[in-house]
Amino acid sequence: MKKHSLSFRILTLTVSAFLAAGCLTACGKSEAPAVSESATQELTQAVESTAAEETSAEAETSAPAEETEAETEAPVETTQEAQTEATEPEKKAPETKEEIIALYNESANAVKTGAKSVVSNYTLNTQTGDAALSNKMLESIANKLISANMGYDKKKDHVTYSGLASIRDNFPSRGKDWSSKLTSADVTRATITEKDGIYTVTLYLAPDTTPNIKAGEGHAGKAFSIITKEQIVDGAGSLGMSVIEEDSIKLTFKDGRIVAKIDAETGKLQDVNYYIDWTLALTALGIDVSVSFGAEDDYSVNW
Repeated sequence: MKKHSLSFRILTLTVSAFLAAGCLTACGKSEAPAVSESATQELTQAVESTAAEETSAEAETSAPAEETEAETEAPVETTQEAQTEATEPEKKAPETKEEIIALYNESANAVKTGAKSVVSNYTLNTQTGDAALSNKMLESIANKLISANMGYDKKKDHVTYSGLASIRDNFPSRGKDWSSKLTSADVTRATITEKDGIYTVTLYLAPDTTPNIKAGEGHAGKAFSIITKEQIVDGAGSLGMSVIEEDSIKLTFKDGRIVAKIDAETGKLQDVNYYIDWTLALTALGIDVSVSFGAEDDYSVNW
C-alpha cells in the first residue's frame, strides 16, 4: 500500500478508538456591322502605316525596355516576400474553455513522458469541517485528535522525484501513466492569463456527489490523486475495521481547483498547485461520523 499524505491509520483509528470506548460564391454575340470596301482599304493602309512606325520605334527602344524590365523584377519579388512574411499568423493563446483544458491536459500529461524531475514543494492537510457525531463528548475528542494530525507533511517538503518511474508514482495522478483526462464536463470554469511569456491556467472542477470514485472516474478522479475507500480500509487495519461498517464508508469531493504555470512558447508545465476538499462519512459502532478535509499539493517541473 502506497502511503498517502494524510495518515489514514491515525484518522480511522482515531474514529474507531474513541467509538470503541463508547464513543468533479453572356455574351452575346453581337453581330459585327458590315464594312464597305473603300473603308476596308483605308483601314488596311492605316494599319500598315501604323505597323511600320511601331516596328521602327520598337527597334529603337527594345534594348532599354529589357533593361528596365530587368531592373524592376527584383524589387517586385522582394516586396512579395515581405508581404508573405507579414501575413504569417501569430500564435494565439487559448480562449475557450475547451482550448484551455486541452492546453492543460497536454502540458500535464507531458510531465509523465518527458520531464527530468518533479519537485514536491509541499503538501498541506487541513480540517475544513468539524467531525459531526451524535455524541458531543466524542465529537470534541475526535476534533482534537484529528486537528493534531493536520498541517504540512514534512515527508513531502521539497522532495525531488527523478526519472519517469518515480515521477509516475508521485506526480498526479499518482501511479498512472497520465496526469489529466479532464473534459469540458468536468470543469465549471477555466481562465487563462499571460505575463512574461508564462500562461497561468486556472481550472475549477465540478463537485463529485457520487461517492467512492476511483482514478479516472468522476471529475476529481481525472486529475487529482484522490483518496479511495480502499485506502481508508487499509489505513484502518483490522482493529479499525472491527468497529467500522465497511459498506458505510463514503468519500465525496468538492471545490477542486488547479492552478498551472505553462510556458507560452513551449507549452511545458512549469509549476502546478492542486487543492481539493473531501469528506469522509462512515458508521462505527452504530454511530454516524462525518468529517471534511482540505488537501493541497504544490509541484515544480524540471525539463
